[in-house]
Amino acid sequence: MGGSKINLDSLAYVHYSHQDLAKEEKFLKDFGLEEVERVDSRVYYRGTGPQPFVYVAEQSTDPQGKRFVAGGWLVQSIDDLERASSLPAASSIKDSKEPGGGKVVTLKDPNGVEIRLLYGQETLGEKSEPMTSINTPSEKQRKGEFVRMKTGPSHIHKLGHYGFMIPPADYKKTLSWYTSTFNLKVTDSVYNPETNEDLTCFLHIDKGQTYTDHHSFFLGHTPKSKAHVHHASFEVQHMDDQLLGHDWLTNKGWTNCWGVGRHVLGSQVFDYWFDAMGNILEHYADGDLVNEDTPWGREIESPESLYVWGPNIPLGFVTTEMNDANVPIPAPA
Repeated sequence: MGGSKINLDSLAYVHYSHQDLAKEEKFLKDFGLEEVERVDSRVYYRGTGPQPFVYVAEQSTDPQGKRFVAGGWLVQSIDDLERASSLPAASSIKDSKEPGGGKVVTLKDPNGVEIRLLYGQETLGEKSEPMTSINTPSEKQRKGEFVRMKTGPSHIHKLGHYGFMIPPADYKKTLSWYTSTFNLKVTDSVYNPETNEDLTCFLHIDKGQTYTDHHSFFLGHTPKSKAHVHHASFEVQHMDDQLLGHDWLTNKGWTNCWGVGRHVLGSQVFDYWFDAMGNILEHYADGDLVNEDTPWGREIESPESLYVWGPNIPLGFVTTEMNDANVPIPAPA
C-alpha cells in the first residue's frame, strides 16, 4: 500500500448500456437488484449492502446495442484522487452527480476502458437479509428454529468483481498497468504448461494485513481482436439464497450461462446468467478471503482449474455469446 499507487478501498459499481432498457430492467429486477433512482437515461440499482448503488443501466445510443461503459471503485483518501488526476488523460477532481455524491476522477486503462474513482461517497443503511443457521452432523446451531424460505430473486449484497478478456498481445501490458497504477495484486493465475505463460489472473485489493476478497478484478486471454468484458459478479447471502434465485430466473424464462457449481480458484459457488441483452452477470456465494501474506498461486489451464463440481463448461461461457448457451464445447481433435 501507499507510495505512488492509487489505493483502492473497494469495488463500487459497474455501468452498462442497453439497446432495450425496458427489457433489461425486467431482468435486473428478477436478478435481485432494486431500483433507487433515475437520472435522464440512467437507472441506478442497489443491493442490500450499504453502497448507494452497485449497477447502472443506461439506454444505449450505440448501434451495437450493448456496451460495458465503466467500472467504479472507491479509493482510500482524497490524496488518491489527486494522484489519479495527474495521470495522462485523466479528468480533474469533480463533484459526483450520482447517488451518494462525493468526488470523482475518470480515467481509462490501456484498452480504452473507463474507470471512475470515488471518494467521500455517502453510504446507506444495510437492509435486512434472510439468514439461516446450518446444522451439521457435529454442530447443531439451529435448535427449535425452522428453515422456511420464500421463493423470489436472490438477495444481492454487493458487487464482487468484474473483468476483461484481452488479446494476447495486450495482456501483459494491461496487467502491468493495473498492478502498477493501483494496489491490485495477483492472487491466482492460470498458465499454459507448454509456454509457462499466464492466460488468466485474478487480482485482489492489497490492503496489507486486512483480508479482502480473493479477487475484485480479473484478466484473461481472448482470441478476439478487441478487449471486452467477460462478466460482472454479485455476492448473495448464501447458497440457499443463490439457488432460490436460480430457480426464480429459470422460471421467468431467462437464459442460464453456466451453473450452479463450485469454483476452484476463489472457491465461490457460482451461477452465471445472460441478461436481456446478452451480457453475463453472476451470482456467487462463499468466496475466499486473502491478505498480503497469501502466496501467489498458479494452476495449469484445464477444466479442473475452473470448477470442482457443477455442469460441464458450455461454449457460451467461453465465447460470451448468448447463441452459444447450452452448446457443449467441441471436443479437441
